[in-house]
Amino acid sequence: MIDIENEIITLAHNTLAGANITAALESVTNLNPATFPTVCIEEIENASYGSTSDSRSNENHAAIGYEINVFTNDVSGKKQRAKEILDVLDEQMILVGFLRMSKTALSYDNGTKYRLVARYRAVVDKNNTIYRR
Repeated sequence: MIDIENEIITLAHNTLAGANITAALESVTNLNPATFPTVCIEEIENASYGSTSDSRSNENHAAIGYEINVFTNDVSGKKQRAKEILDVLDEQMILVGFLRMSKTALSYDNGTKYRLVARYRAVVDKNNTIYRR
């Protein structure tokens, strides 16, 4: 199976030095991270790109999807802060070859917390080369 999760997490760490970054949404209990802002990056899709498998059914490409969640709770400007964080990551995801499929904004806990959710997709080959879908 083609797996580039470590590369994507490393990209986020390098892009957002000092930010709280986690690799699994379940670590953010009840959408309430221990610290804010928090960025959660999770692989949500990894499907063999069957048309490029060889005669032995070896996987040569995979369609891979990631979901990025940004959580903020600033007293004022929480929406703007979340947008700034996501904008930086969005630029990097697009630069490496991913295509943003969606971006959704959510306010919760009576407006005291803010969450942005973005989803990305690309096709990745067995050498970890990323192709826009």
